[in-house]
Amino acid sequence: MSEALRSAALAEIEIAHSSLSATPDRHTGVHSARKCFKRLRSLLLLARPGMPEPVFSNLTARVASIGKGLAAARDAQALLDAVDKLERNTQPGDGEGPIQSVRGWLHKRRQAAEQNLEHSTASDALRRLLELRPAFTGLAVYPDDFNPLAKGLERCYRTTRRSFKIAADVGEADELHEWRKGVQHHWRHMQLLAPCWPSELTARAEAAHALSQLLGDDHDIAMLIHLVSTPTMTFGSPEETRAFMKRCRKRHKALRKEARIKGERLFVEKPGPFTERIHAYWTTAAVGADKPVIQPPQPGNVVAIGNARTGRAGQS
Repeated sequence: MSEALRSAALAEIEIAHSSLSATPDRHTGVHSARKCFKRLRSLLLLARPGMPEPVFSNLTARVASIGKGLAAARDAQALLDAVDKLERNTQPGDGEGPIQSVRGWLHKRRQAAEQNLEHSTASDALRRLLELRPAFTGLAVYPDDFNPLAKGLERCYRTTRRSFKIAADVGEADELHEWRKGVQHHWRHMQLLAPCWPSELTARAEAAHALSQLLGDDHDIAMLIHLVSTPTMTFGSPEETRAFMKRCRKRHKALRKEARIKGERLFVEKPGPFTERIHAYWTTAAVGADKPVIQPPQPGNVVAIGNARTGRAGQS
């Protein structure tokens, strides 16, 4: 199992390095690299029960720090996308002035972030990636089997399920964002473990991804509200701003209703039985596979633990 985790982690680092080196389309490369860092953090959470806590904390902090340094350009683009989605998914007319003003401001912010990315940020991330690689070559779990991963999966699933209940009760942006982070980890855990039973867990990964996107859209709307509400920022008349806020609240309501329905379905199972089921899939695949488990096609260069018998990682 340790070999599988090392292989998966080092493959993610290689993908991130290649993505950041792709200077003709730096924005796409940064987006791809940040996905790798998020998958690395999810992998570490999955393996955490079998690792010394200082090692887990050190690797997690270093991966998060590199990703954070690349966030500015991508965050600006995410809010631009949010403005476009708000315009498409709400009734046109009201709040158009602030929509155009916010879009213009975000374009300037993205351009500034991309210039900084070209000058220094990407080079710094590449350097830190090279420094990070040796730290992952010694990645190991004890005992060297599926048990630590089962514990990590159960811990994360339980936390995410609890976050869902809190978010459903409270309905505030911070609680929903916390739930979203857990959903993202669950999605990536299902990607990592999909070769246990490709059709079953790939479908679950896709469902978690869809829920994550809904919650991400909700978070982006919250960020737009925060931006337009900032006292030092003006994006339109008070009347136009109120109309813009009304459109945002309507979008919030629709997104949260759909997210709650998907969450009820995805997290209906209690943590213990859920983890036992996934563990059984792994055991069955490991015992019964006469040849390597065939991985499902996965977009975005997702790295999975590709052979349930040997625990080797593979890449689609």
